[in-house]
Amino acid sequence: MKTQHAAQQQPFSVAHFRDFGERYGIDYRFPGMVEPVAHQTVVQGRVDEILLPSGMTVTCSDLQVIEPYESTSIGSSPLFMLVVLEGHVRLRLNGEAFCIRPGMSLATCVGKDLVLQACHQGSERLVTISLGIHPDHFNAQSPIAALVSAWQQKNHQSGIWSVPEHLLTGLRQAQPLDGNTVARQLMLEGLLLQLLAHQLLDAPLPDCHCQIASALQLPPGERHRLEQVRQLLKAEPEKNHTLDALASIAAMSPSSLRSKFRLLYGDSVFNYLRDCRLELARRYLREGHSVQQAAWMSGYQHATNFATAFRRRYGVAPSALSVA
Repeated sequence: MKTQHAAQQQPFSVAHFRDFGERYGIDYRFPGMVEPVAHQTVVQGRVDEILLPSGMTVTCSDLQVIEPYESTSIGSSPLFMLVVLEGHVRLRLNGEAFCIRPGMSLATCVGKDLVLQACHQGSERLVTISLGIHPDHFNAQSPIAALVSAWQQKNHQSGIWSVPEHLLTGLRQAQPLDGNTVARQLMLEGLLLQLLAHQLLDAPLPDCHCQIASALQLPPGERHRLEQVRQLLKAEPEKNHTLDALASIAAMSPSSLRSKFRLLYGDSVFNYLRDCRLELARRYLREGHSVQQAAWMSGYQHATNFATAFRRRYGVAPSALSVA
């Protein structure tokens, strides 16, 4: 394995993004800048790029977005995978919008028949792991090649699914860009191979993955109303939302809301609400509120239930973040 760029806390400028885009076939735009200046900082954080012997490139990043930016794939790759550990990545595949939330993964191929676009808002923290296969460096004799071939033969173009909890836990442990480099790289390679096996061979997952092609069959009006529901849950997670009330907003039956929300966003309505509440609670904890206060203000009636859910999602007790 070869680490191409050492991980370090640093500002990344427009020039950094342009260099990255040339290497990986990505066009970057900065909508908040009338005339982007090469030295202007876009994000602050750390990025670690690892080239594996098979030709796969793994990128681990922990970034604070300063300036909004957009990206469009202009190259091609037989496989691109993205795992979101923190933050939300807003994507468009051939113009259709999707949101990848924490604990979820996207697998797709990019090229002339499928254009991948991403939009990142300012003042947002993003912790992600991505994996790409680049034809010029890919070892066609590696075991990974057989997995990619099996996926292509099944005519899968894109999929969004919930990452099994045991793999999420491992990826969070491997994400910190410090410590024993070789051990971390070996851990990442093993975890990503498991992710590939789950997705490429269609292994059963705790939560059924949905194919984006199926979600695209939803009428635009339904997708718009489902997005209204999602935005409401994100904006007001502390409120006592009911399925009937949300279904009324979506102008569909409760059962239709359940199935179509999962189809479009890859998870159930109330799992998404739980994650929004936990994200809000973590912000309160970092602002200095107590565990009890953070639980109550984010919609939890019982601190014990909140603590259990928080540890399951983030791998640490909420008391580890609270300073009160």
